[in-house]
Amino acid sequence: MHPVEATLPQISESVVQHAAEHREEFVNASPFKHSMIENFFEPAFAERLLAEFPSFDPKLAMNEMGELGGKAVNTKIREISPAYEELYEMIGSQPFLDLMSRLTGIPDLLMDPKLYGGGTHDNRHGQELDAHVDFNYDEAQKLHRRLNVIVYMNKEWKTEWGGAIEVHSNPWDHEHNQIRAFDPLFNRCVMFETNEYSWHGFPKINLPPDKRHLTRKSISIYLYTKERPPQEIAPLHGTFYVQRPLPPEIREGHTLSADDVKALKNLLKRRDDWLRMYHKMELEKNADIAIKNQNIVDLRTYVRIPLTGYVIQGASPIGMFSDQWVESHADVEIQPLAPVSGVLLRGWRPDKAPPARVRLVVGDASVESAVGEGNFEVSLKLPHAADTPFRLRIDTISQGRAVDPAIDSRDLAFRVAEIRARHPLVQTLTKMLG
Repeated sequence: MHPVEATLPQISESVVQHAAEHREEFVNASPFKHSMIENFFEPAFAERLLAEFPSFDPKLAMNEMGELGGKAVNTKIREISPAYEELYEMIGSQPFLDLMSRLTGIPDLLMDPKLYGGGTHDNRHGQELDAHVDFNYDEAQKLHRRLNVIVYMNKEWKTEWGGAIEVHSNPWDHEHNQIRAFDPLFNRCVMFETNEYSWHGFPKINLPPDKRHLTRKSISIYLYTKERPPQEIAPLHGTFYVQRPLPPEIREGHTLSADDVKALKNLLKRRDDWLRMYHKMELEKNADIAIKNQNIVDLRTYVRIPLTGYVIQGASPIGMFSDQWVESHADVEIQPLAPVSGVLLRGWRPDKAPPARVRLVVGDASVESAVGEGNFEVSLKLPHAADTPFRLRIDTISQGRAVDPAIDSRDLAFRVAEIRARHPLVQTLTKMLG
């Protein structure tokens, strides 16, 4: 007896006993990895899940276009009933995750605690699901979506009623698309790997008039991993849908009936709805991209200077670079947090730099000092302490360039080590203490 068997009473013993066979089917399936397992849940537990399956709730039936649809999804299964609370706890248990790995060969599977997109799915007459591949990455949890596990809860169902889950080889290629279908029968599990070509969906549910009180019931479990094989990684995306092809009876020589025209109009409306949604998404994404691009430009052009004291830097300075080099003429905005009585500039000029003079200017106050090669300091005392934003202008008058233009084409005068704001002690303490 495998240890999983004793710790998962909700799963049929046969599932565990034949795990190797199910894995063999899963790994070798075409057009992508999938398998079908009958009697997945332990019979009594499956009956409880069916008996406590929630009624169709219109509030949970909004589709991608924000319209009321025929599919209700309840992700908060812990709140449904005791059986579903038990199911939720089981899904997150290590024995269950280990069993799913044994059945599929996908290691280190993880549960999504929020069951995003999963839970109970309830589909009414007329509902269908176009072939699609699911979103591939959970940004919030930084997890790769890897496995869909769907268990059906329909005791009374016939093939001609539609609604069978279909796996497709390529729904874009209508002529060569290969489809494998499984009716949504009670306690039947269909699981498949989630990747960029795991196309799946189901055709329209068409119940007889006397059976339209029934719905297509299922429980969906989506599992994730922290990593996935590098060759399977694709850019992050949402769910991709492919609209259904024309009905087979619409062909050359066929005379359109009223039903045919209605079907064509419905197909066109569905395509228009998706185009409208994608158009809206593109506008929203492009607006978001434009904002991010502007932020990048702002970050690239913003230079933070080595400013010290009870002051902060205003806008990006003029004539200063992120590598701390300063041009012959520079200007920086300084915002005092406490009154500023003076400014000290500390800088450095390379060996063999020609003699120069550096001038500091704040309003009507200025000072000029001769500088050579190596470290230097220039200090400016303000006639009146500044407690409002002011601009510091730095001009360097030199007999030649500090850096050979062949090495750096910029008009460089020196590298700034520090711009220190000086404060009158009494005023500063008064400002800080309020």
